[in-house]
Amino acid sequence: MNRREFLATSLLLPATAGEGAKAAAAENLGNPRAAARSNEIEDAVWKSYYDKRRVWGYVDRHSIAPGEGFNIMLSTKPSIEAVKGILEISRIGDYPHGDRETIWTSKPLTVERQEVQATAAALGANWRPTLKCVETKDWPSGYYTFDFVVAGGDRDINVAYIVVTNPQSSGDVLLELSTNTYQAYNAWGGHSFYQSDFIGSRGQMVSFDRPQTADFFKYEYYLVTWLEKLAHEHKFKVDYATNFDIYKKSAFVQQYPLLISASHNEYWSKEEFDTVYDRIFKYGKNVLFLGANTAYWQIRYADVNRPGDGEDWGRQLICYKSSIDPIRHRVDERVGDLLVTSLFREDGRRPESMLMGAAYQSWFDPGDDFETPTRKFAYHVAQIDLPLFQGTGYVVGEPIGEVLGYEWDNTDPDNDGNRLWDSGNSQIAPIDPKSIKVLFAGSAIDVDGKKGTAEAVYFSSPAGAKVFSAGSIRWAWGLGKPGFARDKFKLFHRNLVLDLLSRKYG
Repeated sequence: MNRREFLATSLLLPATAGEGAKAAAAENLGNPRAAARSNEIEDAVWKSYYDKRRVWGYVDRHSIAPGEGFNIMLSTKPSIEAVKGILEISRIGDYPHGDRETIWTSKPLTVERQEVQATAAALGANWRPTLKCVETKDWPSGYYTFDFVVAGGDRDINVAYIVVTNPQSSGDVLLELSTNTYQAYNAWGGHSFYQSDFIGSRGQMVSFDRPQTADFFKYEYYLVTWLEKLAHEHKFKVDYATNFDIYKKSAFVQQYPLLISASHNEYWSKEEFDTVYDRIFKYGKNVLFLGANTAYWQIRYADVNRPGDGEDWGRQLICYKSSIDPIRHRVDERVGDLLVTSLFREDGRRPESMLMGAAYQSWFDPGDDFETPTRKFAYHVAQIDLPLFQGTGYVVGEPIGEVLGYEWDNTDPDNDGNRLWDSGNSQIAPIDPKSIKVLFAGSAIDVDGKKGTAEAVYFSSPAGAKVFSAGSIRWAWGLGKPGFARDKFKLFHRNLVLDLLSRKYG
């Protein structure tokens, strides 16, 4: 049996220190090849940027409303014994004492090892709940991170997370976090949409029911902490949502004066595209796309462990990344074109350039160090003839900070004048190019050594929506990341948010 066959058919990682696990460990001690294979499997499954992680976890919901309960699943990895401690849940935001406030703390508990199947990346880890039906009464809308505090004070940070929504939709700003993208890049369990340690080059289905890296803290953290501070200063309210919330409850999105899509919001369902498109071009509601590579890959949700009469919780993402998607053969061809899980822009069907005014062009390798990146490129001011620049002191050509990359957008990614739109195939209308203003622009060298152009654009839709698209994943770094944040940059964004909320500024 070769390595691939072994991994595909035999992967069951020992989770409890029972006699079977002890016997397997003893056998491996006398068999170097078996020991090496066991370590290889463990490394393929238990992936994290945190090298010394002891406790791993996830929750069973995308989001909750205040008062709704949820379950927390925790485990140690096979090479670590049971760990004792407490779980702390904190909301990220702007507080007098820092960037978070602890909302809930568990009683002392012991986390033990749980089994992991070869199907974990696609179907979920299927762990038993460690904590059931956590009480969330009076929790305000926001992003909540979980730390496990080991007896003695050591801390495993960002073990899991949950998003709390506002079912009344009474806030002023709805901030959508890129939760689908978190999972698309998550290789825990053996594969992601980009790689596979087992069969094939990548997965076509990934599960939310598994541990993951806290991608929120790479980019969106800086937007959240800045935005909440601005909200406190100017007395408006920020609510939060996941991609699944936009998919499942589209009507509530339209109630907010301003929708903000955060940094790397790459994976959308058809329903989400419909909702945001209607918001801009039918209802005339304002939107900020403060990132790049947005609405690039189309996905659909599944719920493989749901009972037949159960609620749809969307615990799996499906993305074939190809028009050769079985769903095409189940429906009318024209409808199928809108359902296949490939690029939204494929064959010009619904190019994201006609949603946001700009669309993904290219990327460079950011490396593993998001704290102190070595590859940096700057944006520059392209024009200042909008009131949004009031008080900033910006002049044309001035650098605004090294916030370009690691993926970027522009108005015409293929440089052919078509802006990804096809008169014969596109199922959405083109945006008048004369209505699009390029406010900031910059140049970068992509992964193939080719020079690209990033553009941050502003336009108004025929329905009256004001739309700004930043064109860079790193854009939010300019709002708070040390070494990247700039006061003028923050002032421009203060003007931008207040203007789109119809508030006075200056």
